[in-house]
Amino acid sequence: MKIEKLTSKEYQEFFNKNEYATFYQKESWGKLKEQNGWHYELVGFKEKKKVKAATLLLSKEVKLGIKMYYAPRGFLIDFKDYKLLDEFVEGIKLYIKEQGGTFLKIDPYVPHLERDVNGDIVEGGYDNSDLVEHLKKLGFIHKGYNIDNDKELQPRWVYVLNLEDMNNEDELMMHISKPTRKNIKKTLKMGLELEEIGVEGLEEYKKITEHTGNRRGFIDRPLSYYQEMFKALGDDIKIILCYLNVDKSIALLQGEIDTINSFSDITEKRKEEIKNLEKRIDDLKEVGNKYGKRITLAGSMFIASGKELLNLYGGGYDEFMKYDAMSAIQWHAIKYAKEHGFKVYNFYGIDGNLKENNSMHGVYEFKKGFNGKVIELIGEFDLPINKSKYKLYNVAFNSYKKLKNTLNKVKNK
Repeated sequence: MKIEKLTSKEYQEFFNKNEYATFYQKESWGKLKEQNGWHYELVGFKEKKKVKAATLLLSKEVKLGIKMYYAPRGFLIDFKDYKLLDEFVEGIKLYIKEQGGTFLKIDPYVPHLERDVNGDIVEGGYDNSDLVEHLKKLGFIHKGYNIDNDKELQPRWVYVLNLEDMNNEDELMMHISKPTRKNIKKTLKMGLELEEIGVEGLEEYKKITEHTGNRRGFIDRPLSYYQEMFKALGDDIKIILCYLNVDKSIALLQGEIDTINSFSDITEKRKEEIKNLEKRIDDLKEVGNKYGKRITLAGSMFIASGKELLNLYGGGYDEFMKYDAMSAIQWHAIKYAKEHGFKVYNFYGIDGNLKENNSMHGVYEFKKGFNGKVIELIGEFDLPINKSKYKLYNVAFNSYKKLKNTLNKVKNK
């Protein structure tokens, strides 16, 4: 099999009908990475002028004369067709070798074991362990079934909501767990405002992601990266910010009080409701005096790709968590996904350690409230092309990781 370069049109047409397609495999993602030091190319295998398999290939020269290739979430291929897969891998190996590549990394968008909302393995569900073993036979080195998302280039564990089984907004709402439903309804009663921003609003979004990064211990992207994302991804990218309009929220809460007071019988329970509403109004007045009349609470970035709408990056300010802005944003995005024909809403990364004592458990619990399911992917694989240079790369990379971990420990003391 001879691997050849594909035109943008050829690649996009094949991408559109592939079940394993994600935005990471779009040409626009390659264009974005090109702005950050990578080279991209679209390659594939044709049979009688018809594309049978393809991939976006990123490549980058690293130190020590090592050239890394990466097929993000690749390949675009029927992974069940082992004959085609074998031929494609052999062709890719030869292609990369001719380009002086050291190794190829892939992290296919293929589930491993079927899991439910709690992350438990579904009895009799799908099991793609055989694909892992087959890739090993082809020379790939499996990087393991990691449960820590920070050990992978892209999350191995994600949380998704299948939208196909629900016909309308009411069914979507009733599908969500009762506590999450209550939180969403609370945001609706408060009249939290949601607004889609363009490039001009990125500085506000950047403040949110930077604050969230500091809180959760990860390094945020620079503003220029988000600006480049907008240029490269075009209509596929959306950023939603959530605001608290203090005066509007006070008016809505006061309206609830007025409704209760209109009843002829003011029971003790209703008196307690009024008391709670008045307390919330006092809180809003205090917040408004301190932060202003319109306050940015949270924001999130969404990427449209094929059958899926994916929540890529998001965060909010600690002091405003009680307003449940992320619940409002997620509900808005889920409705948007359903209205625009997406089959899946992807909440994206969670940690594979789903135990309550895990520091990332809160992220999973929040997403779990929308009653989707855990998806465990098969993981990362390296395919050495130049074995001696690949060994050198691993030694250098492992030494770098140890040094980085040591510096982080010293910094956090």
